Amino acid sequence: MPHRSLFVLLVAAVATLNVLTGAAKGQTPAPPPLTYERVITTTWKNLHDKILQMAKDTMFPDDKLEWRPHPDARSVLEEFRQVTNGLEWSSAQLRGEKLDGPTVSARRNADAGKPKTRASIVSEMEAAIAVSYPLVEKSPTPLLIGWIRDQAEHYGKLVTSYRAIGIVPPVSRKPAPQ
Repeated sequence: MPHRSLFVLLVAAVATLNVLTGAAKGQTPAPPPLTYERVITTTWKNLHDKILQMAKDTMFPDDKLEWRPHPDARSVLEEFRQVTNGLEWSSAQLRGEKLDGPTVSARRNADAGKPKTRASIVSEMEAAIAVSYPLVEKSPTPLLIGWIRDQAEHYGKLVTSYRAIGIVPPVSRKPAPQ
């Protein structure tokens, strides 16, 4: 009998040790330290992910995409296009291309003939994001601080548009019960 008790005790000790070492291995590693570059990159991605989520959000009715909070303000669709332009222009600057008046005007004029649909805006924004994110990861320069401020302003206008027509923005919605 004493050998059996000793054996059970040994098995229990080994099992406990395995559980403890397994738990230690299963711990998530500490995130890397906050750096300027990581903050810029994370902020850039989080901001544009939220805006893209809004562009895709079918709770915002398609017939309200042309809605303006004021006659002199951009429509919701124009705000989404402006964000996409900002993604494209910032990407061009990160590639070292010159951003001048004629380039900006040409891009804005090109928007006039584009379809005024959610599908069009989402497709363009996804394409711009696909180009932008790798460039930002590669070179999170101080130049992006101004672009983040500008894009965050558009995000704020979009949130205001949601609230003005009585819709809760996606980021503020309660999760669906599961």
